[in-house]
Amino acid sequence: MLFPIHSLLVVAATVWAYPGSLHVSFQSLQRLDALSAGGIESLGDATAYVRKAAALCGTPDTSFAPDLESRLAAAELDAAKDPNKLVSDERVADAFNLMSKEFRVEHPRSLTASDILQYRSVMASIFPHIFSPKNVAGSRPVGVAVMLYQLWYSGGVAEGVRKAAQLDRPPGSLKVTGGHIVGRSSTPDRNPNSLDQEYQLAGRKYFAQQTPLGTRSFLGRLATTLGMTEGR
Repeated sequence: MLFPIHSLLVVAATVWAYPGSLHVSFQSLQRLDALSAGGIESLGDATAYVRKAAALCGTPDTSFAPDLESRLAAAELDAAKDPNKLVSDERVADAFNLMSKEFRVEHPRSLTASDILQYRSVMASIFPHIFSPKNVAGSRPVGVAVMLYQLWYSGGVAEGVRKAAQLDRPPGSLKVTGGHIVGRSSTPDRNPNSLDQEYQLAGRKYFAQQTPLGTRSFLGRLATTLGMTEGR
């Protein structure tokens, strides 16, 4: 089985374990941000959003993990109805740390809620509809999936992100026009730093050795860590 993901979509999200060509580019994030600007009023809206988000990140079919899809959709609907149902930064940090342990990363980086807050506030300055700014107490589930994929790909929160967080840019204020690739499932960066490479290789090795049942079990535990209950 090809390396499925390993933040997507990032679930940490259905996009995480799909045995296809997960690819999170700048352009796909732009399109996902536009999609995320739309409203969600029903479970049907939420399910359609999750499926479209997965397709934008290179995962056209989420039927291989119907339970995960339903949990994401239910969590998206809950978050749309009640801001208190957003995924907390602490849960996201716990999910990343679970990934580090599960993948058996040799030199794991332990993240905290403060790290996650820094990360999403910086990303919100570019993609304000995917990522929540720092004045919001949590993240949307699909945004969490993207975030976990990116954190996995970079081996945690890069120093550049920490420096950018100090600038405290408002949501959507940073305009980026390049086509920078932030992640892809098949080919790692040519010159990743050692921690980047360690996380990428560990994740690929882990999923290459998993059965479909094992992969679904891991995703279920990850979803539970994020507080996503069984789908409706």
